[in-house]
Amino acid sequence: MINEVRKERFAGMFYPAKKEGLEIEIRKLLKNENKQDISLAIVPHAGYIYSGKIAGEVFSFIKQKKTYIILGVNHSGEGNKVNFSLKDFSTPLGIVKNNNALAERIIEKLKKQGIDAGINEQVHEHEHSIEVQLPFLQMMGENFYFIPIILSNLEYPECLKIAECLSEFLSKDLMILVSSDFTHYGESYGFVPFSENVKNNLYNLDRNVISSIVKMNSREVYEKSGKTTICGRYGITIASEIAGIKKMKAKLISYSSSGDIFGDYTNSVGYAGVVFS
Repeated sequence: MINEVRKERFAGMFYPAKKEGLEIEIRKLLKNENKQDISLAIVPHAGYIYSGKIAGEVFSFIKQKKTYIILGVNHSGEGNKVNFSLKDFSTPLGIVKNNNALAERIIEKLKKQGIDAGINEQVHEHEHSIEVQLPFLQMMGENFYFIPIILSNLEYPECLKIAECLSEFLSKDLMILVSSDFTHYGESYGFVPFSENVKNNLYNLDRNVISSIVKMNSREVYEKSGKTTICGRYGITIASEIAGIKKMKAKLISYSSSGDIFGDYTNSVGYAGVVFS
């Protein structure tokens, strides 16, 4: 059976639109690190000019897997609380195959737990948080599958149920990627909790949440991130809980903000890369 294909929508916006240019860009961002057995990772999803360096550092640690579950962000707010796509996704580097059979097993299991989960292609059509991760995975190797999941409006107990469900599917051949940027600061984002010493305050705000992530304290993560504008709040909470269930070790790879690039923090977004093993 040949799946329908979701065509790339953000090439030329978040990352280069031409195959050759995209390959050159990602080769610059991926480093020759000693690959590790990473089971979970948090990786940013902004334009590569802003967060590509951190994304590349995270992906550089990861041994290629057979399947990646990617937990994205529902920036539109539409659809279910847990939205799956069963389409293959394309990028300028080719088509990434969807593991439909496994996705349907996960949906069934979530529904049995009372989670509002379903297939919603429309939500995925206009969302960038999963698409921008795929070129990195494609440059790491071929012949892998993925399961794209977009989350929104989850209560903490729902995050725990989802974490328990997904933890059962982790294996040496499957890992979970959480796609998330961190605090969005400034009038453009409607979040101005401070107006002085913005860089340090922004760093401190995000590092306060990161401290709970690396401790794998999912309740703290959920509560602290709810006081910020971290867009992947639910995925990060789920990852922190899974890491605790599986008794993993967490490591902050890198943190920076878009303000660091241009020296202007008027409207700035934080980016963090975290791996769990």
